[in-house]
Amino acid sequence: MITSRHRFLNFLLKECSGLNYALLKYVYDDILQMPTSEKLEILIDKEDYKSLLYIISSGKGITSIRSKRNVSSQIISIKFSDHSSLDLKIKVDIERNGIVLMNSSEVLRHSVVTKQNIKTPAPYHQFEYILLSGLLNKIDVEERFRNYFSGFSFEERSKIFAYICPKYKFILNVLDELFPFSDDNYRKIAGTIKMQKQNRGWRYSFHKAAFVYDYVITGFMKGWMQFNNNQTSSAQINGTNELRNLLQRNALIRN
Repeated sequence: MITSRHRFLNFLLKECSGLNYALLKYVYDDILQMPTSEKLEILIDKEDYKSLLYIISSGKGITSIRSKRNVSSQIISIKFSDHSSLDLKIKVDIERNGIVLMNSSEVLRHSVVTKQNIKTPAPYHQFEYILLSGLLNKIDVEERFRNYFSGFSFEERSKIFAYICPKYKFILNVLDELFPFSDDNYRKIAGTIKMQKQNRGWRYSFHKAAFVYDYVITGFMKGWMQFNNNQTSSAQINGTNELRNLLQRNALIRN
């Protein structure tokens, strides 16, 4: 059954085709396969961030939007007129507590376009992001991601292997050995990340200072901000403007 959620997703991805973005954990052949409980993670170039918020606020059938800003992401929860819903997590950097995990510009530069005209990270960056998401939280890689990467050809998996192993100094036989959490793999990844140039010297000080600033700013915000859209069609423009204002108040990047 096609819901307002699916229509909004199709609208969002179509309108974003000209933007520099990547869906970080998108592992589906069709947007309709995405579970309703899953949050859509979007990495967006800083220059296109405002445009993304504009597109989101222009969606049809929205009855309410809630938005809040975490330290490194903006969370947007949308409800539609048919009672379907969608959660978005928007990032402009891939970092954790002021430590840069991956170079966002590089991830966006090497992103690929799927057959459905959806932009995702290159397979080796996608594998790396999903691996870091599990290991740094000290949990196993989720089964759905294991199944996704197991469907890759030998050549595709070999390219991922050739990227991941030298970078993190892994000694492996197959990629699947990385899926269960282990303290040894955690230490190797944490050590490599700390040694990256963006996490040393003045760059480290800059990112840490930015993290502290964002942490303080986030602490002063009042959690979720919400807008209920009960506008008639004749007042839809005003409703759309209010949605835009709400999203902008929680934006990671201000004008």
